[in-house]
Amino acid sequence: MLPSLPRRRFLSAGLGSACLLLGSSGGCSASYEEPIKFATNPWPGYDPLYVARDKGYFRDAGIEVALVDLTSIGASRRAFERGQVDGCGATLVEILLAADQSGLRPQIAAVVDYSNGADVLIAAGSVKSLADLRGRRVAIEPGTLHIQLLALALDSVQLTVRDVALVPMPQNAMPAAFADGLVAGAVCFPPESNRLLEKGGKVVFHSGQVPGQVVDTLVFDGGFVARRGNEVQAFVGAYYRAMAFMEANPDEAHAIMARRENMSVDELRQTLAGLHYVSRKEQPELLAPGGPVERSLNQLQGAMMALAQLRQSRTLKDFLIARELIAANGISA
Repeated sequence: MLPSLPRRRFLSAGLGSACLLLGSSGGCSASYEEPIKFATNPWPGYDPLYVARDKGYFRDAGIEVALVDLTSIGASRRAFERGQVDGCGATLVEILLAADQSGLRPQIAAVVDYSNGADVLIAAGSVKSLADLRGRRVAIEPGTLHIQLLALALDSVQLTVRDVALVPMPQNAMPAAFADGLVAGAVCFPPESNRLLEKGGKVVFHSGQVPGQVVDTLVFDGGFVARRGNEVQAFVGAYYRAMAFMEANPDEAHAIMARRENMSVDELRQTLAGLHYVSRKEQPELLAPGGPVERSLNQLQGAMMALAQLRQSRTLKDFLIARELIAANGISA
């Protein structure tokens, strides 16, 4: 869905320079004609961005935003890595992979939600229990949070990802593979998880069993934040304004979100029951040293290193270098 021109920018040690202090009188407040390009995949956690767009909140904030709607979270990450977009919706998996594979310095602008039951491991009816997946084929979308949820699920029954046969495929291909008996299990989320359940699948593990550990974030390239920090602030501010609108006007907001997700309002609301939107006030606690996000990142990174999916380890601090810049004036604190 996107043309491309690779961009490889690094967040320099100059983050503390005068231009990056939003209260300075330097040249940081210049307007930009080129819109912020932000990639998303189908997932209600990112839908407040579409509410913000439809309600004109980006325009009110003085920024132009192009939301790039891609089919999968992996596609969003690849667009980000290739410089086709300035930011994307990302889980911790995408953040780690983008940093490891592209040379970018992803920076977390906000934690937008954590999965509280929406992400699931679904098994075929012939699978008696979660432990019965040992040696069987399990579908996951490579380079996504699927590996995180699968590792958490298997660990709960003293298994590891090496105890199953991983079958890589995009999430939208899973219902057909499941129906054809090509896989005995699949890690997915709505709307595909609903399709698998309709085909006789059953949930054997879900993210609600590990609350706060499977998060979604708004991420920007560190170089972009360094150049256009004011606009990142405005972007995040528009997101939170949309969240406030959702709370005050759920029917109108849910109608916008359901159209974006290509599902009914009732189906959307069922999905929303499986996630927790993270408020502005919750950000500091989630991102604190030793907090839920750091613990989750460390656990996930260990599993990915064991599978040789990462070349080097990082800390949460690596993804918060520009946090004070993004959060200046209380926009996302």
